[in-house]
Amino acid sequence: MTNKGLFSIIFALAAVMVVSKSIYIVDEAEKGLVLRFGKVLRDAEKVPEINAPGLHFKVPFMDSVVLIDTRVQLMDGTPDVFTTQNKEFLDVDTYVQWKVTDFAKFYIRTNGNFRKAEGFIEGFVDNGLRNQFGKRTIEQAISGEREELMGDIRSFVNSKVPEYGLEVVDIRVKKVNYTSRVLKNVYEQIVSERGAQAKLIRSEGKQEGNIVKAKTDANVLRTLAEADEYARTVQGKADADAAKIYADTYNKDPEFYAFLRSIDAYKASFDNKGDILVVSPDSDFFKYLKNAKGKNK
Repeated sequence: MTNKGLFSIIFALAAVMVVSKSIYIVDEAEKGLVLRFGKVLRDAEKVPEINAPGLHFKVPFMDSVVLIDTRVQLMDGTPDVFTTQNKEFLDVDTYVQWKVTDFAKFYIRTNGNFRKAEGFIEGFVDNGLRNQFGKRTIEQAISGEREELMGDIRSFVNSKVPEYGLEVVDIRVKKVNYTSRVLKNVYEQIVSERGAQAKLIRSEGKQEGNIVKAKTDANVLRTLAEADEYARTVQGKADADAAKIYADTYNKDPEFYAFLRSIDAYKASFDNKGDILVVSPDSDFFKYLKNAKGKNK
């Protein structure tokens, strides 16, 4: 091989190397940040040179390209314990969605390291959670103001992360648990509330029972009074009818009336088997026993 042919091969290889070092491709889910001698390359207006997805050229051996993911990232936070306004402790587990918005700032502050960026975000999220839970009671933190709480934390974090070229898209609480000490207090409170409710129900039931009993007793007394009044009325009418019969009998036959009255006297006197009556045999009491006409002999 001649020197000319060897030179041509070397030149071709060098050209291929130069071209390969001059061309780079940015994926559709990325942005390309150009560095010149390790520093962010800026245009005449001092704006960092950020390349969109596609085929691009750079100065070989002088420029390098950092490819940065533009998609929304998901960070699963580390569970931590936070204190509420009423000094109760909660185990809180969160997740954060975030993305890079300023690629130059992101690279300068984190060197393009996503893990490092998440470390900054997690610190701000923990501070936000601590501040927001500290302003709320345990009831408000768990259920009453959950959406408002998340919105306040997101606003707080987004006030801190722009200097890192970041933006928090969403923050959500995956799980909120009572700590073991709080859980015991919650159970005791539930038992106490249920006991008070049961006591109230029993008291109301007893009160209603007393009302029903009083109404029943009043109805019984009224019924007995009405029955007694009715019995007295019937008895009075019967006595009046009996008196009338006796009177009519006496008017028609005084002797027969006297006989009936004597029979009644005998029945009343000998009502029980053990009754003993001591009278003279000649007494008028026995005159109808001796003579049907009631004449003593």
